[in-house]
Amino acid sequence: MSQIILPAYPLITIDPFMSIWSSSETLYGKDTQIWHGQRKSIQGAVYLDHIYSLCFMGKPDKGDEIIPQISVDVTPLVTTYTFENEILRLTVKFWTPLIIDDIYKLSLPVSYIDYEIEILDGKEHTVEVCITIGKEFCFDRKNGKLTYGAKHLGDTSVVFMGNKNQKPLNSSGDGVCANWGYVYLTGDKDSYSHGKFGIHSECETQKGTFIFAYDDIKSIEYFGTQYPCLWKEKFDNIFKVIEYARDNHDILFQDVKRIENMLLADSEKFGEDYQNILIASYRQVLAGHKIFRDKNGDILYFSKECHSNGCINTVDVSYPALPLFLLYNPELVKGMMTGIFEFARMPAWSFDFAPHDIGQYPIANGQVYGHKNSPLFPKRKVYLEKKCHQRFRSQMPIEECGNMLSMAYLHYHYTGDTSVIDKNFDLLEKWAKYLVDAGVILNNQLCTDDFAGHSERNINLAIKSVMGIAFFHKICESLNKPDDYMHIAKDYAEKLYAFVLEDGTLPFSVGNEDSWSLKYNLIWDKVMNFNLFPDTLYKAESKKYAEKLDKYGVPLDYRSTLTKTDWMLWAAVLDETGENIKFFSKSLVSYLAQTKDIYPFSDWIDTKEPFRHGFAHRTVQGGLWMPVLADKNN
Repeated sequence: MSQIILPAYPLITIDPFMSIWSSSETLYGKDTQIWHGQRKSIQGAVYLDHIYSLCFMGKPDKGDEIIPQISVDVTPLVTTYTFENEILRLTVKFWTPLIIDDIYKLSLPVSYIDYEIEILDGKEHTVEVCITIGKEFCFDRKNGKLTYGAKHLGDTSVVFMGNKNQKPLNSSGDGVCANWGYVYLTGDKDSYSHGKFGIHSECETQKGTFIFAYDDIKSIEYFGTQYPCLWKEKFDNIFKVIEYARDNHDILFQDVKRIENMLLADSEKFGEDYQNILIASYRQVLAGHKIFRDKNGDILYFSKECHSNGCINTVDVSYPALPLFLLYNPELVKGMMTGIFEFARMPAWSFDFAPHDIGQYPIANGQVYGHKNSPLFPKRKVYLEKKCHQRFRSQMPIEECGNMLSMAYLHYHYTGDTSVIDKNFDLLEKWAKYLVDAGVILNNQLCTDDFAGHSERNINLAIKSVMGIAFFHKICESLNKPDDYMHIAKDYAEKLYAFVLEDGTLPFSVGNEDSWSLKYNLIWDKVMNFNLFPDTLYKAESKKYAEKLDKYGVPLDYRSTLTKTDWMLWAAVLDETGENIKFFSKSLVSYLAQTKDIYPFSDWIDTKEPFRHGFAHRTVQGGLWMPVLADKNN
């Protein structure tokens, strides 16, 4: 497999507040940063014979030497750098045990930095490796007072630091960092500097491991209660986690390789370019979530809308990420839905359709972008037992009803567990009736592509509504409840297909015959074999997409050259030949290699120029697994 070139390379990928990347071609070209661009400095150096200091990570200080980087290799869970001069070769691996099919390992707040040194000149040398972490890890932009210290765990030293004024979950927002919690670093020796406020760990062997850990104390505030991350069910404290990580390094790395082999084997048939866009996505998708258990004993798995608006547990962010999670751990889909169902039952939610989200990460106390007279805006205090004044124009009525109906049935389809659809049947029925009442000529409203503004008579959105109605029929069927919803879905599909154009495609909106768009919402008709639309529509639409392919992808619709990478791959699956998957993937690999942006894989890009348009590190890239899901489902 050829090496993929990325705009940013994943290093430490734990959660939305601790996702650290390198944004330069070389690991020492710039300071390392959190995903949204704030400096979070990790510096690495090799000390040779107690004389020479060779920088390999982080921007070197003036006059410092570097050891030249000769390669960087990225796999789904491991980033490997190789450095070399005439004396030695240094290999450094960054990996996080994001084991998607094990919720406790997935919740571990640790990342590894493995290194290995090979002497090349045949002489004896004393070699030390040092990692330093800057004090900005403890703050959001503005530095404050630090607390720091060290602890010994047998032969392992642990150094740590944190904000002296600890107020867990005291703020929320987009493009922000936590200013609470503690960071930890392990090695064979330790030291910390009062002047530099850094953390140092030195190792004298030619092969070793540093463990980076982050204890955020509390992870999510959920309807007024603050919850810790799931790992705290298994470990008494962060030092027990570090001991576990140290003692189980090899076992966890075997798990990492198992996941990697599974991901690559499942995607191999779609080609190298397709595999590369999955490699670019896996860690950012999982590091964009947080997992915890609520007071009812339910596992919740909440995303952050990274560089979108910072919302937490957003339905139309969970929905496009479905393919990855349905494939490898559908129970996490249940964890995405639980909070939405709970909020929809509260007096604070005043609509007959599904909510868009439940707050702003990491505060899930109800929507904060509603009407300014709402008691939820902008205060943190929870007012969930009284009606609030959310603005209708900020909602996505058809979008989120269709999404929740789809997610609820698909969770059952892939697990056989009826608990979600049974417990929440009343809400699902209400949302299905909302779709039925809306018909196929939709009023002016937002869909998931809200950055493009409101749209009227949107056909792709109407297709989602049809799919939601069909999914509700499957829900009724699964619970042995009589219904007539599939007949309604077929009737609505026929009414929509009546607007087909001469070239066999459907326009962007009813009555706009000079328009076109990606009909990514058709995907479930194909994957679930609903047979609501004829195969001729798939063929005509797929042909249109191939014709509209630009250098970096296919636009979402006729209105601009902007696209969404996840929806591109959903639409690509409509092509029975598989050619669109290959060509669309190639265009995205070109974007990744040629963009000058310094952020992780954006899902909102220009198809003619290699630029992102605001989004970065979003979990929706889980949708890039749709070709694999469709293939396995069939």
